[in-house]
Amino acid sequence: MKQSIRILSIAAIALSIVACKGKAAIQTTPAVTGTNATVATVNGVTITDAELTESAKDELAQFGMQIYKIKRGKLDTLIETKLIESAAKKDGKSVDDYIKININDKVAMPSEADVKAFYEANKARMGGKSFDEMKDTLTQYLGNQAAQTARAMLISQLKKDSQIAIELEPPRVAVEAGNNPSKGPSSAPVEIIEFTDYQCPFCGRVRPTINQLLEKYKDKIHYTLRDFPLSFHSNAKKAAEAAHCAGEQGKYWEMNTVLFNNQSTLEVAKLKEYAKEVGLNQAKFDKCLDSDKYAKKVDENQAYGASVGVSGTPAFFINGINISGAQPLDNFVVIIDGELAKKN
Repeated sequence: MKQSIRILSIAAIALSIVACKGKAAIQTTPAVTGTNATVATVNGVTITDAELTESAKDELAQFGMQIYKIKRGKLDTLIETKLIESAAKKDGKSVDDYIKININDKVAMPSEADVKAFYEANKARMGGKSFDEMKDTLTQYLGNQAAQTARAMLISQLKKDSQIAIELEPPRVAVEAGNNPSKGPSSAPVEIIEFTDYQCPFCGRVRPTINQLLEKYKDKIHYTLRDFPLSFHSNAKKAAEAAHCAGEQGKYWEMNTVLFNNQSTLEVAKLKEYAKEVGLNQAKFDKCLDSDKYAKKVDENQAYGASVGVSGTPAFFINGINISGAQPLDNFVVIIDGELAKKN
């Protein structure tokens, strides 16, 4: 039974991954004050806490985001608890009775046919276990999933019927767009800077979301794309160079689209084929790509990304607020709408 649950847990974790990750950043829990207090003395020369804080600002920014994510997750849980308590009180019921009536009683246990269908669809994840061996575990799993869905729907409705003001502010990182391809007016109230890798499947997966945001907000967004090829993606750096070579001929975004549409075939020979596909001057493109003209630029983008805390792709900074991975559209909208509301 424990092994079966472990199999499902691993599957759930795998499905939740939304980013290509590089070498993990090491995080610590320093006491940070940033004052002129002395933290060390070397041959009579002092090192102040402010100097130390400045030296560690990149690592501290990453840690600050981790703290925020923990607090925001707990805040969301507390908000849900308060919403249910308030709704239960309004209905004159205990919290337990309210949950039973509005969640538990509305969830039917899955039929054997539903469990069987789930088993067949996920048979490769069952570790060789037969349906009879997995039946009880899967029934409980699907029942819990249904209960979670019912709870989410209830919370969503309660939020619509309530007034909620979240004052918790996420940490911000000062990130520059640099001289990189962009869309939208530079004066736009919302600046989105993305660090991407052309071989990262999650970077490819988030393209429709970015396009939807640009269409939805139009001139309210200035979007910039910076390179962050991961070391284990052997063709990602050259693909980034190819995009910049295409940019010389005014076709950066056209090449960008083709590269993301062909993530599994980004060898140099293929890159040259794509140049023809987007209508580039072949000789100029080939010379640019073969000369490694933009290799330094790509390296500089990658190094800069690392300096502001990027360790995986895609990584976004929305007015300095970090959001990592191929997140759903709504996760971007919440931040963007919040930023626009502050401008009004």
